[in-house]
Amino acid sequence: MKRISVQQIVRMCVIWMLLVAALPRPSEAVEKIVLISSQDTKDSFYGRWLDLIYSEVFRRLGYEFQYKGYPGGRAPVMAEKGEVDGEIHRGGDYDKIAKNLLKVNEPSFSLSYAAYAVKPGIVLNGWGSLKNTDYTVEYRRGAKVAETGLSAIVKPEKLSHIATPEQGLKKLILGRTDIYVDQEFVVTETLRRLAPSSVYQAGIMYTGNSHVYLHKRHAALVPKIATVLKEMKREGLIKQYKQIALEQP
Repeated sequence: MKRISVQQIVRMCVIWMLLVAALPRPSEAVEKIVLISSQDTKDSFYGRWLDLIYSEVFRRLGYEFQYKGYPGGRAPVMAEKGEVDGEIHRGGDYDKIAKNLLKVNEPSFSLSYAAYAVKPGIVLNGWGSLKNTDYTVEYRRGAKVAETGLSAIVKPEKLSHIATPEQGLKKLILGRTDIYVDQEFVVTETLRRLAPSSVYQAGIMYTGNSHVYLHKRHAALVPKIATVLKEMKREGLIKQYKQIALEQP
């Protein structure tokens, strides 16, 4: 049997050490991206759809992706401070008020904000339809599209916000408000969880696009996400994910 020299053993040890050093360490293997939204959005159809979309987007870009939900008012503060990597679900005009967040110009999808009522006969169409009305109106805290649109039309003493859609709809049912405004699918799913009621959709107030906003430290990643989203749309994946999200409980 051929004997192995000391030099050969040393050489093999060096090669082994170089190979081990070249392997990624668990903590360095994949950079993690954490995006957030309100907990209500995350728990809704929109949240399921967004999770499917961006799990694939960041997989293609070589990142580990995590989507977390927080109380609506807390999410934008965390994102602006850079405590997370960005917000997953904001309107196209959010860049006008965001200070440290950059918009991915390619939208995730379009969505609608709707007005809901219990009192019969209320018909609305867009923010302007509330002008010169005396309705008491409420929206979900942290929903900047609703906040911006309603604040420009509704008198301050007639406008309020709440923490969850459940609270907003229950107040509406009890007659403590006249109108509740929120994302259409968020309300649809909330109403399914509540007992049957006389709540009805009084009109669509806004239709626009949902965008991801990243903290400015990820500026180089913004155009890459837009490119991947366009690819996925051409492949029909966004529509496929929508159907999957609709079918999930």
